[in-house]
Amino acid sequence: MGGEPIGGEGASRPGRARSLRPTLLALAFGALLLGIGLLVGLPYLDRPANLPSPGVSWWLLGVAFAATEIFVVHLDARRQGQSISLSEIPLVVGLFLAAPVALVAGKVVGSLAAMAVHRRSPPVKIAFNLGLHVAEASVAVAVFRTLTDLLGGSEPITWLAACAAALVASALSHSAVTVVVAFYEGGLRLRNVLSAAVTGQAASPLAVTLALIGVITVSASPTGAWLLAAFGCLLLVAYRAYGALADRHLNLERLYRFSEAVSASPEAEEVMSGLLGQARELLRAERATAAFVTSDGSIVARVRLRASGRLTRSEDPPNAEDLPVLRQVVTEGIPLLMARGTRDPEARRWLAAYGMRDAVVVPLRGKAGVVGALVVADRIGDIRSFDKDDVLLLETVANQASVALRNGELVGQLRHEALHDALTGLPNREHLRRRLATALDDVADGRAQGAAVMILDLDDFKQVNETLGHQEGDLLLVEVGVRLATAVGQAGTVARLGGDEFAVLLPDTADESRVLRIGRRILQALEQPIALDGLEIEVTGSLGIALAPAHADDPAALLKRADIAMYDAKTSTRGLRLYEPELDTDHPRRITLVSELRSALQSGEIEVHVQPLLRLSSGAVTGTEALARWSHPELGAVAPDYFIPIAERSGLIGLLTSRMLDRSLAACAEWRAAGNDLGVAVNLSARSLLDADLVDEVARLLRRHDVPADRLTLEVTESSVMADPPRAVALLHQLRDLGVRLSVDDFGTGYSSLSYLKRLPVHEVKIDRSFVAGLAEQGEDMVIVRAIIDLGHHLGLEVVAEGVEDQATWDLLASMGCDLVQGWHLARPMPSAELRPWLGTRENVRSRGGLRVV
Repeated sequence: MGGEPIGGEGASRPGRARSLRPTLLALAFGALLLGIGLLVGLPYLDRPANLPSPGVSWWLLGVAFAATEIFVVHLDARRQGQSISLSEIPLVVGLFLAAPVALVAGKVVGSLAAMAVHRRSPPVKIAFNLGLHVAEASVAVAVFRTLTDLLGGSEPITWLAACAAALVASALSHSAVTVVVAFYEGGLRLRNVLSAAVTGQAASPLAVTLALIGVITVSASPTGAWLLAAFGCLLLVAYRAYGALADRHLNLERLYRFSEAVSASPEAEEVMSGLLGQARELLRAERATAAFVTSDGSIVARVRLRASGRLTRSEDPPNAEDLPVLRQVVTEGIPLLMARGTRDPEARRWLAAYGMRDAVVVPLRGKAGVVGALVVADRIGDIRSFDKDDVLLLETVANQASVALRNGELVGQLRHEALHDALTGLPNREHLRRRLATALDDVADGRAQGAAVMILDLDDFKQVNETLGHQEGDLLLVEVGVRLATAVGQAGTVARLGGDEFAVLLPDTADESRVLRIGRRILQALEQPIALDGLEIEVTGSLGIALAPAHADDPAALLKRADIAMYDAKTSTRGLRLYEPELDTDHPRRITLVSELRSALQSGEIEVHVQPLLRLSSGAVTGTEALARWSHPELGAVAPDYFIPIAERSGLIGLLTSRMLDRSLAACAEWRAAGNDLGVAVNLSARSLLDADLVDEVARLLRRHDVPADRLTLEVTESSVMADPPRAVALLHQLRDLGVRLSVDDFGTGYSSLSYLKRLPVHEVKIDRSFVAGLAEQGEDMVIVRAIIDLGHHLGLEVVAEGVEDQATWDLLASMGCDLVQGWHLARPMPSAELRPWLGTRENVRSRGGLRVV
């Protein structure tokens, strides 16, 4: 319960969008089958019945087909279930005694009515089966009529034709279902399709024989239909009895094996693995979980068996949907049956909350009474659901397992496996590792979008121990643990790794800005002094953050990279650091590049390239964005994504920013002098927003190049503003007072700045290129882009879309009211000296009407 249901593995989370691909495939294949059926059956639909007397109407066939779909025989072998419907009987009867159109109508109406009313199948399945039943009946008619026409109409020939028609129709049905299931599960094998076409017809010969006997009997004497109906009912009862007997025999065999296994092995792992595995096998279910709870109803351990056979454990508090289940099963000790299509509102909410179709929950008993619950969910197949016999069977399994639980004190072992730090009471390193492994499994299985790990190391803790003693140092660690737990709250798990090192796990989060926000909240929690031995001790820390799956997808690597980020935060005195690959790779080369970058800045190797911006409403180029380019003598072109982070870490970012501002404004002055009154936009880093001299530097360079302040746009990213919001906002106000235009770059990649956007003195927002790139597909990105444009206009801001690379995206942005665009569809970045020739060429092309983009 809590983060996942006691139902366990594979549970879907509420509101998570599911892929439309399987649904579209089923609908497409159903339409294909419908087309095949109509194509094959149309030549025969206007023909009369093969035997004119006695005639059978379509509605009578519909009732018969519906009955065979409702009263089916179930045979189970291992975890595979087969349902025999004996639908060949009304099919063969219809081939002889009904007109083809009546047979097709009866087959479709009767079968679909059973699916919709009795089984309550979803609309997609009903739509697929519409095509399947039309194709099945039409193919049967076509085979029967073709063979009788070619070979003659004698009785033996018609009997063989009817048998062939029923077998071909059955093979088509089983093959079609196998193909759809294979596409849904992601792999289609011809061998499986052929196997389904052959093995799926185990009862067809007997049903066809019975139908032929019935046709002969009814043709000779219509009153013989009663004898046929009685024999059919007896046959159905016999088959069902055989199926039930086979089920009981198989279940007894499994119970015997399970009893032997739990009696012979005192090991907790083997007992739990056998319990969950046999529970799934016995009830032919997809998943099984055991949840052990305390007397107050909170889960202390939840154990589930993965498809690989590995057991996983986690701890989660119950949520609102879990409480009724816990109350009945754990508190009252009463098993709970939630069959498919249950009318119980509490059961429906619980099943819907975790994406389960049906479930059985029974108590697990220990020395002190009920200690938990055993849950089996999602019965395999679409026809059968769990029933009262399954409840009794699962109770038997649970009772046998309870003996092993009491004898082996499994409950105590499970409760003590989640170890905690003796000093602070926080989870320890092993507990963190297990919870992190579970969180990363959820990410790998698609149940969670991501996870984050933070490592916090206290600064100068050794001095506290040396000055005040270890006892006071322990008290400080306890207080730090309390503050961290309060700061993190329900968002994650706080653990003590040892010494003065703590860790935080944030499961199920892919929002980088949310993680950074929690990280800053953790550091803020340490700002208040801690009273020790009559003294107020100032405590600071360095925090490193790593994200999954972006930075790593296994626990050891993710913890290592969070640790690397923490050490960078400590050495750079920034307090908080998000991991980047450059932090732990190619160190000697980076040191060399720092020196070479400094020389490049001083010698002028860093060049300014510009990319034009165009106003969609007028088609006029109104400005440019300045981009730093470094042509290294040996390495060639060095990517900005590589050398700019090096400049930030080495302290060269201030010099780089000054060079870019100087060169950009110089180019802007040249354009203006030549009659092209264009502005220029320059990016500011997070370090630039912390530079107290930035405002004076910008004012000096504007005066030096005689460029109006409103021709300069300074771009800041969401993350740079959120690194220190009060300080960044104050500096941006000073720049705006200077007359400079301000822009928020890469807007939409985080959520933090939404709450600050009204406070920021900016003039425009730039939609991040990751949303613009997928705009032409008209999916979720279109909704996001439209929302950003509407939000910007509502706040009186201009909206710029960057990364526009095709005409379709261009046209969509224009239709949504976007103000400005830039990207390769307009022009690639070019040296600043080439802008004026490009403008001239563009004007010539426009004057000849050859430029569609405007």
